[in-house]
Amino acid sequence: MKQGDLVRFKQPFAPIVTSPQFYSFGVVIDVVSEGLSTEVLVYLRDLDGETIYVDETGAQAIYSFQMDEIECMGDRPSD
Repeated sequence: MKQGDLVRFKQPFAPIVTSPQFYSFGVVIDVVSEGLSTEVLVYLRDLDGETIYVDETGAQAIYSFQMDEIECMGDRPSD
């Protein structure tokens, strides 16, 4: 898994607990390993795979997932 890869979340993810909006895909920003733990940092992408989630401040929010919470779909399609 590398930067730019498209990943699918094994469980839909809501960036805001009270939001009805769920995400099933992300784009890898980085893979971070510390000891036996590996986390994958991603930007959330919507169902069409084109729009990256931005938070209420307009920033592209970064989220962290464990390797067993995602599956790699390979290189992301070009924008």
